[in-house]
Amino acid sequence: MDEFLRDIHTIIFKQWILSQDHKDYQISINPQNNNQILILTKYSHSEITFNNKNIIELSVTNTFNNEIEFYLHFQMRTLLHAIELFNEMLESIKKLIYKPITKILLSCSGGLTTSFFASKMNEAAKLLFFHYEASAIGYNELFNIGSEYDIILLAPQISFMHAKVQEILKDQIVLKIPPQVFAKYDVGKMISIIQEAMNNHKQISLTNHHSVSLKTSIQCKAPILCLGIIRNSNRVHIAYRLYGLHNHIILDKEIIKNTISIQDFYDVIDSILVQYPSVNMIGISVPGIIDDQSITSTNINGLDQINVQKSFAQRYKQKIIFSNDVNTAVVGYYASQKDYSSLALLFQPTSFFAGAGIIIDGQLITGRSNIAGEVQYLPLSLSEKPLYLNKTPEGAIELVSKIISCIMAIVDPDAIILFCTLITDIEELKDAISKIIPHSHIPDIIKIDNLNEYTLIGQMILCAQKQ
Repeated sequence: MDEFLRDIHTIIFKQWILSQDHKDYQISINPQNNNQILILTKYSHSEITFNNKNIIELSVTNTFNNEIEFYLHFQMRTLLHAIELFNEMLESIKKLIYKPITKILLSCSGGLTTSFFASKMNEAAKLLFFHYEASAIGYNELFNIGSEYDIILLAPQISFMHAKVQEILKDQIVLKIPPQVFAKYDVGKMISIIQEAMNNHKQISLTNHHSVSLKTSIQCKAPILCLGIIRNSNRVHIAYRLYGLHNHIILDKEIIKNTISIQDFYDVIDSILVQYPSVNMIGISVPGIIDDQSITSTNINGLDQINVQKSFAQRYKQKIIFSNDVNTAVVGYYASQKDYSSLALLFQPTSFFAGAGIIIDGQLITGRSNIAGEVQYLPLSLSEKPLYLNKTPEGAIELVSKIISCIMAIVDPDAIILFCTLITDIEELKDAISKIIPHSHIPDIIKIDNLNEYTLIGQMILCAQKQ
């Protein structure tokens, strides 16, 4: 688009936003910044910032818990596209017009005995004008949806799992329902316990992960833009990082949305390139099987129905490299250490298939058709289907122990790196593996809690190798 037209469209878009009128939120120019529009509700603070080169930022912050609910930036392309993104932003704002509901999840063995208790809690909350909403679920589904709730209540029959549930669902308040309260369906007492726990709960702000230092001589010859999807989240995040010469990090941010599509990748890339035209390579890490033409099973709208190489090549002059996210993660981890010459990184997400990245003697193994590491195809003998087992800590132990045993039997790496939120005790995992392979043959198993850092580093390395 001609820059003059971009300027005109941006001015029209700004005036169009200011002309919107709604009884539940206020729209105004920021008195301290004429290039910023504020949208305020009682429980949210939102900003539309108009930057140089017609780059527009949209953000929504939940003032009830200080979490960012929505963030993206794009360069003005068409008014229709800009309005579509603004409407997505409004959807997040509308959810915060009224006081956010405290979502409570009750769990027992099967979900039946807590269903009645949950309904009684909802009746009491409505009668007392509390902003509570209670639901009930069986233990097998607890870790699948637990992160979507504020408070987890464990019935007496599974209260012994309290420590493990709290360790896995770190951001939630996890409480035991006292037996006498559960037996009498004493909703009043339970609400008092919840209120006391909420008053005593101190919100711990998440600290940013420090960048992992590299122990490799690979360096960028020109700026490289790396993007990757963050999974295991209530919302979908596209993390992106711009590396400069000598691997210096110039930008390190992320897009936060409820759903993502190929257009979101375009928006990130377009807005970065207009600010940093010297970028000569773009690396994109996605889940799925990647070949020269297409990507299979990305869970990204529009990305697995096209010839990705051709589509991106037509849009950008920069060289584009697509990589499997677990392969880039193992490359990143390998480059951050000097202790192991061969290792495997296993990513077992909750309620999704696992993936493995394998390096042998410093060489990433991808295979003839790039399915090396697609452990979902292993013909394992399991008590249940994989997508059922990877919903609980007990099922994850069975599934992961058998996957690791297969990796050991085939490539026998020096170490196995594990990212699995459901497994908190590595010794318990090793005990399960030792039932298949003698304990003396089990390599070092190292649990990590930040896959994305290694993914971005690994993507940068794979790009730098091809500069």
